Amino acid sequence: MTAVPGLLAQHSFSCTGDRTVDGFTVSLWSDQASMSAWAYGPGTHRLLIEQHRAEAMSDRLSFTRCRIVRSEGSWYGWSPVGGRHDS
Repeated sequence: MTAVPGLLAQHSFSCTGDRTVDGFTVSLWSDQASMSAWAYGPGTHRLLIEQHRAEAMSDRLSFTRCRIVRSEGSWYGWSPVGGRHDS
């Protein structure tokens, strides 16, 4: 997920204990259109989703979206609200 238009930051997490196979990714996008183009447009993500549907590559699949309305500080130099880079 590098050099994706509109992607501000992303981080993948791995779980421990009984959920070692359940990882998840949190990503921050500059706008809904950029996120939707990456998620549903042609490319690696779409191919993996199609593969999952055909082969059931995991027990569950979940996509959760939320809108950040207020933040303090930054994440990797970016403000989560408005996508501004902290100088």
